[in-house]
Parts: sequence; C-alpha cells; structure tokens
Amino acid sequence: MNEQEIDVIYNRYGAPTLRLLANGRLVTFSGKSVGFIYGGNLFNYKGQYLGYFENGVMRDRNSRCVGFGENPTDGNTPFFPYKQYKPYAGYVQYEPYRPYMQYVPYKPYKSFSWSEQDPISLFFQ
Repeated sequence: MNEQEIDVIYNRYGAPTLRLLANGRLVTFSGKSVGFIYGGNLFNYKGQYLGYFENGVMRDRNSRCVGFGENPTDGNTPFFPYKQYKPYAGYVQYEPYRPYMQYVPYKPYKSFSWSEQDPISLFFQ
C-alpha cells in the first residue's frame, strides 16, 4: 500500500481540498478516498469518467478547471489564487475496490474558465 502524498489539489479559492497519493488515489484531508487517476483520467468509485488531470491542473469533462496542484504548468487556465495552508492530513482509510472504468471520450479544447464543480463535489455526481 503506497500512501505517499505526491501532490495537493487546491480549489478555485486556494483552499487545499484533496491529496494525490503515489498510487493515483485522491483522498480528502480527513482520509476518505473520493476517486482515482488512471492514465491521467479522473474516475470515481462507480467507474464514471469525470475529467482529467494534466500538467498539474484538474479539469472536468468539459475541460473547465476544477482545481490545481502544487506546481501547475498548463498555460490555458484561469487565474490561480494564492494557496492557503494545508491542514494536518488524517489517517488514510482503506481504498474501496476500483471498478471497471467507463469509456474515456475525446478531450474538448481547454477552457480558461472555472468549473461549477469543486475538487470534491466532482466525484459525487
């Protein structure tokens, strides 16, 4: 079990919301798994395709920005706010079973706008 944190995902206000672990899991700071990244694509634990994570930027299925990592390098983004302090990371719970994943559609052109979703609500559609 590899629970090493490799990135933190911030929302549109600069608040840290998710931790990205080395095995692709996305967990809240309280330790709950909300989804995972496979091949750069975002999935929830129902197997639904939700968007993608590329160059440190999390995007929804319409390529609107949902959140950003510690060092985003993508140029087609909205303005990123200052990052707030990270809270203490809680105990990471066991990961749910990873289901069969939905077909991944072609990516639309990247948008300069923010999504209506935030990094956590994206996984609970």
